[in-house]
Amino acid sequence: MAAEAAPTTPPTASTAAREVWLGEIPAVFALARDEVTTMTAPLPFHTCLPRQSLLPFVTEAVRKHFLPFAPPIIGDSQMWFEHAGDALRWQLPIGVLYDLLVGDRGEERLPWEITVHFQQFPSGTLLRSSPQDAEQLLLNALKESCYLQCGSALPVMSLPPEVQRQLADALASGSYDTFAPVGEQLRKGTLAQLGGGEAKPRAVPLRVCVGQTSWRQTAVPPVVAPSKEPSRLSDALAQLMPDHFGASAGAGADASSSAAGDDEAAPDERVLVQGVHVPLHTPLAWLAEACSHPDGFLYVCCRVGTKPS
Repeated sequence: MAAEAAPTTPPTASTAAREVWLGEIPAVFALARDEVTTMTAPLPFHTCLPRQSLLPFVTEAVRKHFLPFAPPIIGDSQMWFEHAGDALRWQLPIGVLYDLLVGDRGEERLPWEITVHFQQFPSGTLLRSSPQDAEQLLLNALKESCYLQCGSALPVMSLPPEVQRQLADALASGSYDTFAPVGEQLRKGTLAQLGGGEAKPRAVPLRVCVGQTSWRQTAVPPVVAPSKEPSRLSDALAQLMPDHFGASAGAGADASSSAAGDDEAAPDERVLVQGVHVPLHTPLAWLAEACSHPDGFLYVCCRVGTKPS
């Protein structure tokens, strides 16, 4: 007699968050051909990039590898990266960059091919970067997301310097175990600002991206008034991008069965969170707890077409 299959239960948000931190993107870096100054070109540099991190935290080894083969750095030039002609904006988490530029076609295009430059820094497009710049940007974004959740940035501003350093170390190493104590301290601080107990956050910090320079930010309440039903991903997308997701806002679990306007794929298939196609009926608060980046924001990457006629 065959044994009955054990019932499956949805993962807890904390379990999912740990899995998210394990996400890495195989990448291969190559020095731009017109910047090779030696008789022999350097070998490509292969590595795995943590999805949760920022490029300045994890590319020092890349710089050291190519520097002996690159032209002298003159003036205020510095290393920068591009993929398929697009300069990579390091302010966005690595996983978000990949989802926007490669998306769900990634399995066919791994490793992620990135070109390294030391000249002609596109100052009109990119901010100059260093691990210190990345750490400051991270803390500023954390203050913003914390304020959206509880009406105060005090939980972030109260972090001791050694805890801030631990946060930066977590992004440099891609280690959830290093990040978890910092995340727990921020969670407790946020709850204290909300009055303690099991108080729900005032809002879910959300950034919906359709490109490196095209994104929309809003604070979505975790429940829908007056019904008190949990806010879902479809609600947020309908609010921010009604031309593409408005029809799916009230469809709930059936949203994936219909297309929106001129977008060829079903709505679920046009949305990526941490590299995964997420059902649009997923509760937004759970999704934020499980899949937010270390800056406190939930990033949703959308592939959209033209405005419906």
